Order: sequence, then C-alpha cells, then structure tokens
Amino acid sequence: MFFVSHHLFSQTNDVKLLTYTFEEVQQLQKSNEKPVVVFIHTAWCKFCFAMKEKTFTNLNVIKLLNEKFYFISLDAEFKMPINYMGHEFKYRKTTSSSGIHELAEILATTEKGISYPTTVILDSNRTIDEQIDYYLSDNQLVKGLKRYLQK
Repeated sequence: MFFVSHHLFSQTNDVKLLTYTFEEVQQLQKSNEKPVVVFIHTAWCKFCFAMKEKTFTNLNVIKLLNEKFYFISLDAEFKMPINYMGHEFKYRKTTSSSGIHELAEILATTEKGISYPTTVILDSNRTIDEQIDYYLSDNQLVKGLKRYLQK
C-alpha cells in the first residue's frame, strides 16, 4: 500500500507548469489559438514569491493552465529585449538603480498604477481582457480562469 500511494503521489508531482516566452506563444498561436495568462512579478515582491510557491504549484492550477491557456511568467525587471507582435520591447531605467521592462509596464498598468503581482489574460486578439493586480490563491485563480473560459 505504501508503494502504491508513494507512486501515485510522485506522479502528481511530475506535472509541471508549461511556461513559454512571448516569442514562443506568438509561434504557437499560429497553429493553436488559446488565451494567454501573463504573470507579472519582481524578485523583491513577497506576494509574487508566494504565488510562485503556492498558487502556481497547485495541481488544479497547473492542469487548467496547461490545457486551456499559454502561460508566461514575466519579471517586470527583465533586462533583455522581447520581440512580440512586431515590436521590440526593452528594459527602461526609471532611476539609477531600478527600472521596468516596457512590456511589463504596458500589461501591468491599471488606473491605480502598477502593482505586483499582476496577472493578465490576453484574448485571441492579443489584447488585455483582464488584469488582476493582487495576490491570487490557487482557488481564486482556478475560479477566475474557469469563469473567463465560460464567457
């Protein structure tokens, strides 16, 4: 019995969240269109870290994202250019010691400004359909994604 339960447990741990780059998603969309979930975070954000460790390791979240969406994890302070939709987006310094990636700024800016974490859903036209600018638990994210798919 122990070996059977251990084997089943280890199989569930082998399910990994498929994470893509913007460039990869652009290519994948040509043959299989899906909405895109972009998780915008920073290295210093404790709520972002908590979502990475708790929300995005939940089996229900992983299965839903892998099956119905393309998932992109974007560090808002990523320093390399990103080519997406015919544009090159770059890191832009805002002070002598910090900055923000232009694509993160575009996707994460709401009427309240930018906060981290921000989870964005892009529709099939690659436009922002939803922006959620706060921590999401695994249950909140699953409910929100399922609600989105029922639109």
